[in-house]
Amino acid sequence: MADFSGVYDETSRRLCEFVSSLSEADQRRPVPATPGWTVHDVVAHLTGDLAAVQADDFPGSFFAAPGDKDEVIKLNAWTARMVDARRHRPTRDVLSEWEQRTAAAMEMLRGEQPLPSGWPSFGHRVLISDIGVHEQDIYGAFGAVRERDCPAVRIGTSLYVAGMGLRLNGLDPVRFETDEKKYQAGEGEPGATARTTRFELFRALSGRRGQDQIRTWEWTADPEPYLRFFYIYGPRSEELVEP
Repeated sequence: MADFSGVYDETSRRLCEFVSSLSEADQRRPVPATPGWTVHDVVAHLTGDLAAVQADDFPGSFFAAPGDKDEVIKLNAWTARMVDARRHRPTRDVLSEWEQRTAAAMEMLRGEQPLPSGWPSFGHRVLISDIGVHEQDIYGAFGAVRERDCPAVRIGTSLYVAGMGLRLNGLDPVRFETDEKKYQAGEGEPGATARTTRFELFRALSGRRGQDQIRTWEWTADPEPYLRFFYIYGPRSEELVEP
């Protein structure tokens, strides 16, 4: 098993250090990648993720039908509750809670303790992917180019591509060629190939790119049939431009 505990611990420590170094005003800065949330809210969400794991509280039906409109609504309500519960606390207190919950989650992430009953077997990768996405969300709010080839991004990209392959519903597979690695969603001969960077692929598959941005990649076939499969958290109405 990959060292999920080490990756999560390293990423969380790095992000805690970054957020701790910010002024109070910047800790409340809006994060364009997550409309309606501030930096503080993103940290509250990551903290709430671990609190939910430890309480065995998770909308597991989302993983049975990722991208389904009703399931996205349930997931968004679930995340909103954890953010609202921490919104008026000082950011330093939420960071402290996150650090404590991270320490408590290490046995589970090492595979020494089972995942909660409502979580999928790949729940370790879900947590890694989520922290990888939100780390870049926060950096993006400050125009910072950091950690774009870190383990969390690599693990997250592989998970998102595999998940896309399971959702193609009879559509031919799609291959993604990046300078770092080739990925394929679905098994068999691809119906289309797209060339981009791994970072752009990661951001697009986590719903951080608009459809027009994805269309600009180098496609060997019409990208239109594949576009909706980039949005497991619901469609993105606007482009997100990052340096």
